[in-house]
Amino acid sequence: DVVHIMAAGRIVKTGGPELALEVEQNGYADILSEVNA
Repeated sequence: DVVHIMAAGRIVKTGGPELALEVEQNGYADILSEVNA
Protein backbone atom coordinates (compact mmCIF):
# COMPACT_ATOMS: atom_id res chain seq x y z
CA ASP A 1 0.00 0.00 0.00
CA VAL A 2 1.11 3.53 -0.76
CA VAL A 3 0.03 6.76 0.91
CA HIS A 4 0.35 10.13 -0.82
CA ILE A 5 0.01 13.45 1.01
CA MET A 6 -1.19 16.23 -1.26
CA ALA A 7 -1.10 19.98 -0.71
CA ALA A 8 -1.89 22.76 -3.17
CA GLY A 9 -2.69 20.20 -5.85
CA ARG A 10 0.62 18.33 -5.75
CA ILE A 11 2.03 15.29 -3.97
CA VAL A 12 4.32 16.53 -1.22
CA LYS A 13 5.12 13.24 0.54
CA THR A 14 4.79 9.56 -0.25
CA GLY A 15 5.16 6.64 2.12
CA GLY A 16 3.70 3.41 3.31
CA PRO A 17 1.48 2.43 6.21
CA GLU A 18 3.84 4.16 8.65
CA LEU A 19 3.03 7.51 7.00
CA ALA A 20 -0.69 6.88 7.48
CA LEU A 21 -0.07 6.12 11.16
CA GLU A 22 2.01 9.29 11.53
CA VAL A 23 -0.83 11.38 10.11
CA GLU A 24 -3.38 9.66 12.36
CA GLN A 25 -1.27 10.33 15.44
CA ASN A 26 0.13 13.79 14.67
CA GLY A 27 -2.09 15.30 11.98
CA TYR A 28 -0.91 17.05 8.85
CA ALA A 29 0.72 20.09 10.49
CA ASP A 30 4.17 18.51 10.93
CA ILE A 31 4.28 17.26 7.35
CA LEU A 32 3.10 20.55 5.89
CA SER A 33 5.61 22.51 7.97
CA GLU A 34 8.40 20.31 6.54
CA VAL A 35 7.19 21.09 3.02
CA ASN A 36 6.90 24.82 3.64
CA ALA A 37 10.31 25.09 5.35
